Amino acid sequence: MHCLFVPAMLFCGQRHPLDAERNGIVEISPLDEMHEVISMASLTEQTESFLTRHFTRPSLTWRQSFLLIVPLLAENTFSTMFGLINTGMISAAGMASLSAVSLIDTLNGFLFVFYSGIATGACVVVANYRGRGNAEKLHEACVQAVTAVTLFTIATSLFIFLLHGPVLQLLLGAADPDVFEKGKLYLLGGALTLPLVGVTTAMCGVLRGIGEGRTALLYTIISSGLYVLLNVVTLSILQMDIPGLILSISLSRVLNVPLLLLLKHLGKSSFRFRVRELLRINFHILRSIMRVGFPCALESLFFTGGRLVTQGFIVPMGTMAVVSYNVSYSVMSLIQIFANTINSAMFTIAGICMGKGRTDDVRSLTKSWFAVNTAIYVVMIGVTLISFDFLVQFYNAPAEIVPQIYQCVLMTAIVQPIVHNAGFMLPSVFRAVGDGAYCTVVSLSIMWIVRVFGGYALGVWLAMGVPGVWIAMILDWAVRAIIYGVRFRGSRWLRHRILD
Repeated sequence: MHCLFVPAMLFCGQRHPLDAERNGIVEISPLDEMHEVISMASLTEQTESFLTRHFTRPSLTWRQSFLLIVPLLAENTFSTMFGLINTGMISAAGMASLSAVSLIDTLNGFLFVFYSGIATGACVVVANYRGRGNAEKLHEACVQAVTAVTLFTIATSLFIFLLHGPVLQLLLGAADPDVFEKGKLYLLGGALTLPLVGVTTAMCGVLRGIGEGRTALLYTIISSGLYVLLNVVTLSILQMDIPGLILSISLSRVLNVPLLLLLKHLGKSSFRFRVRELLRINFHILRSIMRVGFPCALESLFFTGGRLVTQGFIVPMGTMAVVSYNVSYSVMSLIQIFANTINSAMFTIAGICMGKGRTDDVRSLTKSWFAVNTAIYVVMIGVTLISFDFLVQFYNAPAEIVPQIYQCVLMTAIVQPIVHNAGFMLPSVFRAVGDGAYCTVVSLSIMWIVRVFGGYALGVWLAMGVPGVWIAMILDWAVRAIIYGVRFRGSRWLRHRILD
């Protein structure tokens, strides 16, 4: 009977079980294949059900939220990673160059965050009009966003050129002469093309706000890659040190504007405007932008100012202390890459919900994304601690300060998933619903009382050095988390409105 069955199997194109066994082939029966398909379908249904339950509300679906977050996440990741590469290249030029760039980048941030705050206000207003479905007002808000941010970047450039002397003396007065001169050159060289950064930053913010984050993502990848390539030429090949860094910054910024316009055209963006539109100011929309953006900008300005003052405590401790603090801060920033993306996306998510009048959606979606951020922090902390040795080698950190860097990073890892999450995600939501004034008062009070005064008390008076300043920063996070957590449990923050 078996002999008769074999030819029949061959005729039908089937393998004999014995042949499969001899050839080491594992046969999968149709029934097993069916079970596998059913299992995959079941897993897909379960995932869909989970995402719908936790991240879909009448205001927007989980897919719409992901379309906002994923391009922004990739964009921030590429920007941060390219920034790390550039920092590694400038560190090869010596500790004086690294210290100068680190210190001036903080000062640049002091000015950059001001118009970034205005851009945040513009993003919230754009999201509210998008939620309302008002196409005409949405277009006007997008144009006014570019106008407002560009004007503020021009103002910041003028500020740098007019007051760079006193500011540099305040920031770098106790630094080594070599660090001071390199810092001055880097600051003034970068200020020349700062308004171009305002144009591209505002346009990318608008593209994300109207749901065209892929264009902004593509721009970020290409522009960051171009910047790295220029740095490879000027820093690694030609070894031009700070002048080479300034040259690559200037060239990349000049090329970035036509690059973004080209990508917007190729992507058939719905955001189309004429240059003369940028010259017209709509005070009604601009007032709405400033209502959110100015408190946010003011807070960011004084927040970074507090960080500058704190950094001023560290400069007299020596170049090694400056390097230790800045490398620790850079490693800590790696942990925050993905979480900060969610925080930024919450401006748009909460803004769309408020535009549709769905205050309940704001609260429930904030809880869901808070849980996601907590998990992200835990994963990123694990990855960072595992790759710590590689990171300090990448930054060319001297062996004598590596234990101190690890101490600071470890302190951050212990508390960051909860206190930093609550202290910085919740204010994004509050600002998106119009409660920015409260956030500004709380943030500035805590910043100057806890971080600045506490940093001086621990770092200088008690001679704890960089770890003392770091502990004060963590205490700042903890106090913010408590105050904002209590605020979130109430309902007063939901009574505000962005648009008239």
